[in-house]
Amino acid sequence: MRDGAPGPDESTGLKAYWFVIRKPRVVCDGGAVRMMLPGYFGGRAWAIPARHVAVQDLSATPPAEGAQEPQPVLARELAVPYLFTTGPMTRPNLLLMFTEPQRVPPLRLDAALAPNTDLPFGYRSTRSEKGARVDGVLLRADNPAALRQSVLTAGGSSLDDPVGWLYEHREVVADVMEQASLARRRRVGRCIQLAAMILFVATSIGVPRLVADDGPWWPVFLLLAVLAGLFGLGAFGRRLAR
Repeated sequence: MRDGAPGPDESTGLKAYWFVIRKPRVVCDGGAVRMMLPGYFGGRAWAIPARHVAVQDLSATPPAEGAQEPQPVLARELAVPYLFTTGPMTRPNLLLMFTEPQRVPPLRLDAALAPNTDLPFGYRSTRSEKGARVDGVLLRADNPAALRQSVLTAGGSSLDDPVGWLYEHREVVADVMEQASLARRRRVGRCIQLAAMILFVATSIGVPRLVADDGPWWPVFLLLAVLAGLFGLGAFGRRLAR
């Protein structure tokens, strides 16, 4: 950092454990915001044009006072995952929103299988022809104020009014009947997801105990079929909840 001020060619670190060799960081240079997140994407840099990035320092955001503008009902629910770089119980201190959904780099298999992550994309979806896209990301920076300034210097914008920003950059549903229909569909989708997850865990734990060591193999194949069906049911619930 020169003279205490972040520049557009500097990288700003994200929180990481001391023993991590490849530290996560963000580089703002050449009109782009490049996120290096080895725990999620290996050595691939996730580059996004800075003009598509709006940034908010959550650590400096004052508490809301008085009446607030109601959150809009969006035609598609936002996907804004917290890409934590230490532990999942930590709190993010920086929000990056994209003026248009951005494609996610191929996700590492170990990150996709990690039990402590809850990502709106997976190993296969990020590698498919269609790809997986998100509306923004939450990060935990070493210095959120410096990173915010780096994004602004590179050509990003400040996210001062998140509600107004959503009205400007996302499709909003104004019809009351359509809003109610969307709410019902998303509620059903979440219930299906929850039921599929509970049944998946219960089946994975309980059924193998019922299979004898020297018994027939057909219960094992039945178990695999049931687990695959529950996995598909969960995916169906996720689609409904969007």
